[in-house]
Amino acid sequence: MIKREPVSNPLDREFIRILTDFGFKRVFGSKERSNILRRFLNALFEGEMHIEKVEYRDKELLPEHITGKKIMYDIYCTTETGRHFILEMQQEESENFPDRILFYVSKAVVNQGVRGVEYEIYPVVCIVLVDFHITGMSETLVKDIVPVDRHTGEVYSDKMRMIFISLPEVPEDWDECDTELLRQLYLIKNMENMTRESKPYLTGEYEEMFTASSTGNLSNEEAVAYSQSYLKELDSQSAIRFAERRSLEKGIGIGYDRGMTKGLMKGMEKGMEKGREDTLNELSSLAKSLGLSDDMMKKLFGSQK
Repeated sequence: MIKREPVSNPLDREFIRILTDFGFKRVFGSKERSNILRRFLNALFEGEMHIEKVEYRDKELLPEHITGKKIMYDIYCTTETGRHFILEMQQEESENFPDRILFYVSKAVVNQGVRGVEYEIYPVVCIVLVDFHITGMSETLVKDIVPVDRHTGEVYSDKMRMIFISLPEVPEDWDECDTELLRQLYLIKNMENMTRESKPYLTGEYEEMFTASSTGNLSNEEAVAYSQSYLKELDSQSAIRFAERRSLEKGIGIGYDRGMTKGLMKGMEKGMEKGREDTLNELSSLAKSLGLSDDMMKKLFGSQK
């Protein structure tokens, strides 16, 4: 099991953290290292398809009108068969996260339309690596989503597909990773805590990924960019933890105030009831001392005495 410990200078480590914006794009988004991306896709789709080549596309899609929303993909590529692949990495769950991914896929589908040409859509697959469990979805390693008939489960189309990979489901021990996909996911998740003495490095099977992740191979500009990306991630996580802590404290405060108010009201009710009972007892004793009959006592106090 590899435990990640924050460091003041991420460049002190032998390898970068792939799960930073810089790290993810350096390892998987470079033409010079396209074999790493191709190998990952083949591990994910083993038995379904085999990809020989990937071609990187422009990651930025501009809106068709001034009020539209611009999209900036992490990684966008196509294969020799025309299939479109979008790769995204998300470390913390954000508001409307599933809707954002659906928008990304839809936009890549719509952008294939050409005026005057019959509809011919190439499949678009959005692969999202998430370092959390998505709210409302099962805690499984891979969630593979396409439009289906809700009654029969029949697939309507495979040309709009979303695949979520939950990194928390990756085994904590390298020896438990018994598939090519799990081994690659293990490296993606734990790279910054590796050394050249680690089992995955010593096997020599993933030399390209380790070479791409080596802090010693970063140029001065890349070193600065990586440090900024790493610190930005830490700041973001710190802000999220602060917000969660404030929400918890606020919730506790509200609960305390409500509890105090409820307790005070309950105490007042009990006090009033006790006061009422004591008053009736005093009046009853006074009536008896004056020699009132039982019938008169019932008329005065009813069934309460």
